[in-house]
Amino acid sequence: MNKIIKTGILVLLLVIPVFLFQYFKFFGKNHYKLPVFFATDSVLNDKGQYTITEAHEIPDFSFRNQDGVEIKREKFKGKILVVDFFFSRCPGICPQMTNQLIRVQEKFKQEPQFQILSLTVDPEYDTVSVLKSYALKYGAIPEKWNFLTGRKDSIYALAQKGFFITAMEDRDRPLEFIHSEKLVLVDKDGRIRGYYDGTDSEEVDRLITEIQVLQYEYSN
Repeated sequence: MNKIIKTGILVLLLVIPVFLFQYFKFFGKNHYKLPVFFATDSVLNDKGQYTITEAHEIPDFSFRNQDGVEIKREKFKGKILVVDFFFSRCPGICPQMTNQLIRVQEKFKQEPQFQILSLTVDPEYDTVSVLKSYALKYGAIPEKWNFLTGRKDSIYALAQKGFFITAMEDRDRPLEFIHSEKLVLVDKDGRIRGYYDGTDSEEVDRLITEIQVLQYEYSN
């Protein structure tokens, strides 16, 4: 019996390193790369890998944040962004999304190249002062998390044409708005790298992991 046990241990000692090698070869973080959404062109390199050369980038914008400061797209060039659309009077999914974003903020609060943007779909009510109160309520760090307001048509156009998600007034119910529950991950080049359900903690766990993957991608 002892001989059988020893043989089994020996086999495991031989097999485990091979298994780990294969695991990291195919699933290690060096081989885990996020997709680029809405890519329009790519090239094949000598290693048989496709490199994205052209892809949709989020367009320029200009809105005011919770401190009344004008915030433009160019401010975030070279930064990783998580973006969502919400409104402060939202009785449904918005508080869930904001609470999940608190987790994201906490994880990356020491990362200077990471930012969160929350754009209101109800800018006529969500003035600078309202957004300031909302930000304070949820403990948003000013230099880390911007809540933005501006022209309604500009915000809706940015959501629909820039991020390809829903943002509009509900014509059947006054003072109600239809907007996506998605959190959007944007890389330092302004390209969309992921969509995540902001009401689902497991999806937000995946977002946190994939932000780290993106950081690793830029560090190599």
